[in-house]
Amino acid sequence: MTGMTLNRHRLVVFPLVAALAATSAAALVQSPHIAPPDAPSAGRLVPPGEPGTPLSASGSVVSPDGAPVAGASIYAFQTDAEGYYGVKPESDNRRPRLKVLLRSDARGAWSFETIRPGSYPGSRVPAHIHFEVSAEGFAPRLFEIVFEGDPFVTAEMRRNPAFSVRPVGAGGKVTERIVLTR
Repeated sequence: MTGMTLNRHRLVVFPLVAALAATSAAALVQSPHIAPPDAPSAGRLVPPGEPGTPLSASGSVVSPDGAPVAGASIYAFQTDAEGYYGVKPESDNRRPRLKVLLRSDARGAWSFETIRPGSYPGSRVPAHIHFEVSAEGFAPRLFEIVFEGDPFVTAEMRRNPAFSVRPVGAGGKVTERIVLTR
């Protein structure tokens, strides 16, 4: 390569590399699983008319001492009533069709309307809702709510903090107190 060609190559390649690096850094700052700062504290995880048994999920995000954590990012996703993450036969939990992004309010409260998820077809995996919760100054928390009475909930799941076995109350209500640690 001549000096002129090398300089032209640098003029094209270096700005391209810089642009890619800036794009990658921006992507790390705003993950698709982090709620925008202005996200609501309440929402719908499923579109209107989604088939299934209605379910209301709500709760609070708190610190280890029980103080509310305002502005925590909450990403929740689940399968449909038949156990699929996508449109059948797709079922990829990296690109779920049913999801919601929320931010806890000043009292740490959050809520969403959804349907009771289905167990994966042909499996012994209990129905569940995935949660990814994070807030500045706290360690992120990833866990699944599984439902009391589901025949696939195991004794190990009851002991494992990656699962929260919750009863479904009257009117299809489930609650969860999410404790974030430092």
